[in-house]
Amino acid sequence: MNTEIRNWPHFAMEMLSILLLICCFIPLLKIGQLNGAEVPIHVDATGAVDRTGKASDLIAMPLMALFMFVVLSVAERFPKLINAPKKLSESGKEYMAANGWKLMRELKLCTMGLMFYLTYWMFAIAYGKAEEMPIWGFTVFIGAMLIIMIRFYYRLYNYN
Repeated sequence: MNTEIRNWPHFAMEMLSILLLICCFIPLLKIGQLNGAEVPIHVDATGAVDRTGKASDLIAMPLMALFMFVVLSVAERFPKLINAPKKLSESGKEYMAANGWKLMRELKLCTMGLMFYLTYWMFAIAYGKAEEMPIWGFTVFIGAMLIIMIRFYYRLYNYN
């Protein structure tokens, strides 16, 4: 199955995902200003910093975003490999093959949004512009991912 850009909304989602990935790397341009300072490397469930490290540890956030982008882009090329918790009929397999790439593209957009959100707040805390990370954003992105997954499987099983 060919997974080229099918229409404008999906083209826009792909471009927005790439833009968010690039934005994750922008704070690295000013990481030299943080030399010697202890910076946050982990926050707890309330958004408060619970572990600090050195400035070079913040490089991990954009690199994780890049890794996730690559993995989801590869997964988008192979929609037939999506795991279904029950045996599908032929029509269900066709639906999954035809629409699995959409699921991966939507998840990629949410994941890049989440990684940008986390990277932005980690750097904001490191530069002293914030004391803690607002946890509502994390909840929104994870909730959006769950809704996307539930919607896909609901349609898959009702199509079957």
